[in-house]
Formats: sequence, structure tokens, C-alpha cells
Amino acid sequence: MSSITASTALESYLSSLSKSSSSSSTSSSSSSSSAGSSEISTESFFKLLAAQLQNQDVSDPMDNSEMMTQITQIAMMQALTNFSTSMDDFSQINTISYGTSMLGKEVLVATSDSSGNITQKTGTVTKVDIYSGSPTIYIDGDTNTGYAISSVMSVGTSTSSTSSS
Repeated sequence: MSSITASTALESYLSSLSKSSSSSSTSSSSSSSSAGSSEISTESFFKLLAAQLQNQDVSDPMDNSEMMTQITQIAMMQALTNFSTSMDDFSQINTISYGTSMLGKEVLVATSDSSGNITQKTGTVTKVDIYSGSPTIYIDGDTNTGYAISSVMSVGTSTSSTSSS
């Protein structure tokens, strides 16, 4: 049996990942996961590194600096993934906070009708729905028509709440 170089082992592993990725995407579209099947997890990376070390060419072994570079790269990718997840969570929390802060405020929202014309509506926010993770505001007690936060053009103080003389 011939020995495999580190780069050959890596290429065969990545090839098997892409094959399993394409077959799994056609066989099961209803399952969901936080990471795609074509991404290398930390566990997969260390399995690959162990395979590289076991199957390396004895006349040309893997360089220690090359191995450290690979370990550093996976650690950096893991840190970037964690940072990205944290930023996504922060963004969602910020959007929810922004939506709920509009309760009782007068807003101007823009919508488009069936022919594509932009219409504007002004009213006081009476309800904020955060069930889907993206806030939907409801104006003037109308619980049937919700507006996305992205349709809000301006926010001001409600005139009805400040009219006590």
C-alpha cells in the first residue's frame, strides 16, 4: 500500500465532503442544522489532521510549522464563527428592542399596494409582535394589518397622549 501525502489526504477528504453534501441536500431537505455539511467542524479537522499524520510519507513528513499553521487557522475560523453568531444575536436583540420602543409612539409607515404604488400611513403603535423574531408593529388598534420595522419611515411622539391640558 502506498503512503498518502498530507495534501492528498486533505483533497480526498474535501472531495468526500462535497459528495456527501450534494447527496444529503437531495435526500433530506426538511432537516436543518446550524452548520452546513460542507463546512469542516473542529472535530472533523482534528480527525483529518490525525489521518494526515498517520498516512504521511515517511520520507517527507509533515512540517511542525505547517501543522501549527493549520491548527491556528481552524482556531481563527472557530473564533470568527462565534463572533458572527454573537453579532447576529445582538442584531436581532437590537431590532426587537427598537420595535418594542415604538409602543405608544406615532409612526409613519410606507407600504406598496398591489400595483406597486407607495402609500403612507400614520398612526400610533398599539401592538408589537415579536413572535417570528423580527418585530411587526400594529397601528391604531388594527390587529389584522402588521407592518415590518423596515417599513417605518419616521417615529415621533403620539399627539393623543400629550393632549392633557
